[in-house]
Amino acid sequence: MSTVAGGFMSKTADVTIRVLRRFKNAILEGPPGTGKTFVVSEIAANWYDETGRELGGNGNGRYAITLHPSTTYEEFVEGLRYDDDNQGFSRQDGFLVNLVCEAKSNPDKDYLVLLDEINRANVPKVLGDVLLCMENTKRSYYDRVVAEWKGGVEVTLPYSGTIFSVPDNLFLLGTMNTSDRSIAPLDSALRRRFGFVRADPLGGNALHDAIKQTDGEDASDRMAQSVEELTNLNAALRDCLGPDATLGHSYLFGALATSGTKSSTPDPLEPLRNLANSVNAERVLWLEVATTSGGSGNQLDIPDEKGTRPGLRTEFYPMSSSGTQTLVPSPSGTQDFLDVHFHGVTLFENSLEYNSGGSNYRFKYKGRTATGEGIYDFTPRGSLEHKAHIFVRRPDYTYDLLLLDRDPTIITALLGVSNQPGGWTARTMPGASGRNYGVVDLDALAATGTVERDADEDAEWMIWRYAILPQLIDTVTQLGIPDLLDPTTRESALALLGKEDLAQRFESFDTFLRRLSLFVGIEGHGLSRGVVVSEVPTRELVTTGVDETSSVEVGDMALADEDTSEDPTQDD
Repeated sequence: MSTVAGGFMSKTADVTIRVLRRFKNAILEGPPGTGKTFVVSEIAANWYDETGRELGGNGNGRYAITLHPSTTYEEFVEGLRYDDDNQGFSRQDGFLVNLVCEAKSNPDKDYLVLLDEINRANVPKVLGDVLLCMENTKRSYYDRVVAEWKGGVEVTLPYSGTIFSVPDNLFLLGTMNTSDRSIAPLDSALRRRFGFVRADPLGGNALHDAIKQTDGEDASDRMAQSVEELTNLNAALRDCLGPDATLGHSYLFGALATSGTKSSTPDPLEPLRNLANSVNAERVLWLEVATTSGGSGNQLDIPDEKGTRPGLRTEFYPMSSSGTQTLVPSPSGTQDFLDVHFHGVTLFENSLEYNSGGSNYRFKYKGRTATGEGIYDFTPRGSLEHKAHIFVRRPDYTYDLLLLDRDPTIITALLGVSNQPGGWTARTMPGASGRNYGVVDLDALAATGTVERDADEDAEWMIWRYAILPQLIDTVTQLGIPDLLDPTTRESALALLGKEDLAQRFESFDTFLRRLSLFVGIEGHGLSRGVVVSEVPTRELVTTGVDETSSVEVGDMALADEDTSEDPTQDD
């Protein structure tokens, strides 16, 4: 017997042949990408060895049909259809009736008929009265003594009035995707007329061997890490969401090295990396800013410590202004000053202070140059909003300010270089109103850069970026657990499922994606909330993903630092 996929397909084919011989009708069911359609060729190749009978129809070409929501009884059995030759409608035999006639005219051969995606059609409506005579015990048989078909249940077809029965040399093989929740399940009357064979994903050594045998040793080496991680991911998905949530192995077959143009991942943190290198940065802090406060729009709310959540305020220390250093925070009610370098100038005596008009600490860009200019002399008013404010501390404890757009690619990249042993991230509050902030791991930042891939790397990257991850997102979203894929929300999702022990498997998956310069996370809120894939150039990092020491879960605390009360004191 053939072993095209390392034994898996042959085993499935063997089981399916035995089920077909007993029930005459079988359905291969399982998640997408598990080789359900491909196994038909294996069944055809092994049919004679298993049954001793030749196949007249091999489940391919004219012996195969893909069902869909528009498939009708008139197409499948018989009905009125438009006739191009006669320029009008006429009664015509459908797909099944034609094959039944062929099977009856060749009783010494078997006919394998593929009904691909069987559950996408309204199957009881498509089969109609054929449902009565298709099961094993109601098939007609060929009497060689009188050379005619006898027995079985016969029905009268409504359009032609023909007496119709299904011969026992016709075998119906359906395939069914079990992970698509938009499709209604088969009803019990239909299910009892089929035998069901499960097709699950390959993993581990079996998948390694299958790729090697099918595509060669180079392909097996190329996909080695993907095989391990797909196996790990499927184990986690099966454990917490069930077998229908797993991902098929077929994505990893036929993964030829890319020829022609290779993909590359952009470098959104290049300005920050260049700035940090040029000033010999000691510390890098950052904060998402939606809107500014104060009459002049030059104030930022700075998160402070609250419960288990770390604060960004204390990370500014030590600081320096006009040569005077402030090593630790001053008592509440006083101001601490720092110099900020921005657009080639130095703004002296910006302040970090308690906001007496509310419960927040505020950073005020009220510094002036030696000639009296303020920050809005170097950037338009309103340009401090909807930005990531990045503060880069020099060895003299003054700071450089870098403003980057507050778009998902940049925020994801900042999260990626902060969720490392030398950094951390937190969020001011749960939900869409929360803001990310944190401290960057400088080694992680140094490891970023534009990622150029060779032909093998590009093949693997494209398979995950454009095939596996979209399928994963669709599956998890349909099951209503999108938070499982985002490192910042996964802990609560696993707790809800009672599967906290799977955290390490998902962290391994995060690390693998980071090697591919990919990040999966949630964006938006409400009805627009969804899981997206971002490209983040951090593949050279060797640490694992978000862990307890590098990321802080805010939980459901009501945080005060989103207060937008105006400071009654002078802004400028």
